[in-house]
This record gives sequence, C-alpha cells and structure tokens, in this order.
Amino acid sequence: MLNSDFGKPQDDVAVYEYTDIPMTVSLSTYVYKFKPWNNDTRYLYPPEKMQKEIDDLNLLMKSMVPWTSTLFMSTISCTLMFLGFCGLITFFHFKKDVDTSFIFACIFLGSFIHYFISLVFRYLITKSVIMSVESRIRELNEKYDADKIYFKLINLSEFGFKYLKFHWGQNNTIHYALRVVYKYCVII
Repeated sequence: MLNSDFGKPQDDVAVYEYTDIPMTVSLSTYVYKFKPWNNDTRYLYPPEKMQKEIDDLNLLMKSMVPWTSTLFMSTISCTLMFLGFCGLITFFHFKKDVDTSFIFACIFLGSFIHYFISLVFRYLITKSVIMSVESRIRELNEKYDADKIYFKLINLSEFGFKYLKFHWGQNNTIHYALRVVYKYCVII
C-alpha cells in the first residue's frame, strides 16, 4: 500500500564522491608537482578536462619557483659541511696544521650558514607556491560551482605546519593533497 503523503523530492538526490590527488614535494630541488588524475569512466565530469586543470596547477607551481633557487639547495650545504668537517678533523687533529684547518673551519661555518639560509628560502618558496595554489583553487571553486565540483588543498604534514616542511632523506615526499569532491551519480 502506498502512502500518498510522501511525494517525490523536489530535487534529485546526488551522491558525491571525492578523490585525493597527492602533491609530491622535493624540498632539496624545489619541485612541486601533483600526480596525474586517474582516468576513471564512471565520473560524470570528463577526466581530460580535470587533467588539464591539474596540469595548469603544475605549471603554476613551476612558475612560482624562482631561478635563484638553484643557489640555495641544501644538498650543496650538506656536502660542503661534510667536507669541511672531514678536513677540519684531518688537518687539525692528525696533522696539526692550524692554517689549513682554519680554511676548512671557515668552509664548514660558511656552509652551515648557507644551510640555514636555504631553510628560510625553502620556507618562502613553499609559502608562495601554496598561496598561489590556494588562490587558484578558489578560482576553480567559483568556476565549477555550477557543476558541483569542489577543490580543497589538504595539508598532510605530521607536524601540522602549513608552509614549514622538513625533509628527512626522502627526495619526493607527499606533504599536500588536492581533494576533489564531485558528483558521482544521481539517484532519481
């Protein structure tokens, strides 16, 4: 027996799904890149257009990294600190050559200062890249509001810092993810 008090809803009920697109970050070489959109045919939105938006975000991030970033790579600092430390120990402790050990001590101190300058530079570059991505995400949310597609940048840092990221040996670490919420299907 049908209950006549229950009518058909005014709007169709839509089921939303989301996908996370990880951003690989190489802090030693200042490379920020989203992984490609997975091509699944069940989405109501064409995957080619979504991949174009991901590619545009990758180009935006690449353009936000200045050419001077090659001067502030922490791998250069770490290598010079290691060489300065080895030379300091070798010439001061074993050969008792104070003049040469002073040169290696200056190399160690200069590379130590360079390392901290590269940490500050890494923070500033990451901040400018993430702020530009967030402004582009706001534009994408306005652009795709009619299609009911929403974008959000998720911070995956274990320490909770938004722009200050640490690099513990891995070259490509996932610090962020782009969450895309889209209409999966419509229930009639």
